[in-house]
Amino acid sequence: MSHWALGERQEMIDHSGRWLLPLAILLAICGAGRFAYATDAGDGVDQPAAKAALLKAYPGLFTIKGNVLTWTDGTTMVWDDGKARDAEALLESPDIEDMFRYVYPTAAAGALVPADDFDPGRIRNEAFFEKLYGKSAAEVGKHIANVKWLPKLAKKTVQVTRVFGINDRLGKVSDALEAMPAELSRYGLKPGGGFVWRPIAGTNRLSVHSFGAAFDINVGFSDYWYNNRNKPDPNAHIPFKNRIPLEIVELFEKNGFIWGGRWYHYDTMHFEYRPELLLYKKPG
Repeated sequence: MSHWALGERQEMIDHSGRWLLPLAILLAICGAGRFAYATDAGDGVDQPAAKAALLKAYPGLFTIKGNVLTWTDGTTMVWDDGKARDAEALLESPDIEDMFRYVYPTAAAGALVPADDFDPGRIRNEAFFEKLYGKSAAEVGKHIANVKWLPKLAKKTVQVTRVFGINDRLGKVSDALEAMPAELSRYGLKPGGGFVWRPIAGTNRLSVHSFGAAFDINVGFSDYWYNNRNKPDPNAHIPFKNRIPLEIVELFEKNGFIWGGRWYHYDTMHFEYRPELLLYKKPG
């Protein structure tokens, strides 16, 4: 199975706040001094903060009153269905509130080693995203635009949606990356792609690439959990690997994209437009 076909990946922060591995092992994996431990994900969703972040991220499209999200066309969705979900169920059938189960750590937090099943952004309520972008390749395709990616250096064209100005946002990332020193701009020379209507491999869940709201920066510099897993033991801990500089991650975050390198089942070339997770902060 190809690297591209396997889709997005996950993260490593222990829900209880315990260290996942002894320091010596972590340093052996990551290189002494390069990574700090990721912070604890917390015990639950801050309801007011999560609702405020979602409303600010996608203004004018819906309201949230109590436990009901109502779109401007009258469609309603349950905010929190009250069901307890394990890590697998959070991926397969989350409600909208579940998308805020983990607080996304930005590039400003530094080089972090994520903890088992820490997935800030990988939990997605598919019906919500279909409402934002479209329910079929044809619907999404009406809004797809070409973006010139590193037009002087790479001379590539990638496709993403115009919805929420994502094409312009990616263009700003391209301009900023192209202006960086060569040791950084080289990471963008061979982009992996944007819009492709497809499920995440091995699942029935749509990839965010299906909505034209995701971008893979470079397969050649990508690290993917599936390739680094313990094949004889699928439950074994997955060591974290990354080659994408945080300076580049920061460019994407400034334009509303989160990074797959903050997931336990990591996909370090993957970025997706998720402004609500960049806005969501727990007090204290």
